[in-house]
Amino acid sequence: MAGKIGVDFATLSPVLPTGSHPDARPLGWEAAAELIAQVNYPVYLLGGMDDSMLEKAFAIGAQGIAGISGLWPKA
Repeated sequence: MAGKIGVDFATLSPVLPTGSHPDARPLGWEAAAELIAQVNYPVYLLGGMDDSMLEKAFAIGAQGIAGISGLWPKA
């Protein structure tokens, strides 16, 4: 659907467990990779991400990662 409407990018979430959505079932890295392989636009991973996961995200074909609590310092 997203490709049909000409999106510039998409986010895929949650890849991993996240404290902000504790009841959401995470996709996991393997499922995320399979979904990314099916599209021809950039995909950013979201959900449980922190900066240590950027290389893994690139390795499975993601454009990058997105997040809040895992990427911003605690106040």
